[in-house]
Amino acid sequence: MAVRYETRDAVAYLTLDAPPLNILTCAMMDELSAAVEKAAADESLKAVALAANGKAFSAGADVGEHSPEEAPRLIASFSRLFRGLGALDVPLVIAVDGAALGAGFEVAMMADVLLASERAKLGQPEIRLAFFAPVGVALLPALVGMPKAVEINCSGRTYTAAEMKEIGLVRRVLPPEGLAGAVEEILGDFRKASAAVMRLTRRTLRGLAGRPFEEARVLAERIFLERLMKLEDVREGIGAFQEKRPPVWKDR
Repeated sequence: MAVRYETRDAVAYLTLDAPPLNILTCAMMDELSAAVEKAAADESLKAVALAANGKAFSAGADVGEHSPEEAPRLIASFSRLFRGLGALDVPLVIAVDGAALGAGFEVAMMADVLLASERAKLGQPEIRLAFFAPVGVALLPALVGMPKAVEINCSGRTYTAAEMKEIGLVRRVLPPEGLAGAVEEILGDFRKASAAVMRLTRRTLRGLAGRPFEEARVLAERIFLERLMKLEDVREGIGAFQEKRPPVWKDR
């Protein structure tokens, strides 16, 4: 197995486990897709965490599978993976230690919270091999702005974690030994929420992204009244606050 999956305390932990470089072959992307889909189907989860075992988070997709003959199979696996990552209803926390290049960087940029070690290297080198990165060209402009997205995609250069933090893509840069602890700190905050409310909140955020403010506000109010107010955990949250006790979520 090239991807490990385990759950602890309402979090799914996914680990890329094809060291040293965690090359994203079609087979490995399919395995990771299956893990993401398993997490998506588990309504008890409050977050998903993704990390890697090896000297690289992922050095990218298998270049040998990029030939014109192999490309349809590659894109099918690629599309399934990113469709699954983009559809998650809980926050995705990703920890990058070492290289996250090419498709590895594309996976990293799907994070809601992206943490990186001081030795992390990130970039989209595809253009130097006469390719472009589908997620890189589709998503980076919204994350870092068009000029920086053009630079990253068209230069092919590798960036440090600190450089990626400066443009807002990486949230925190830490010593390698501090990465796991920082992930758990963030997950600890997510664990305090009701799973049902977490999923509705994440789904609403995604659904309203990019809409004009007034339209988004009206839709958010409608979801608040018609869906949020029907959850049992709303009453539990109010009661726990008034009684000055920790909430006991039913996750529904």
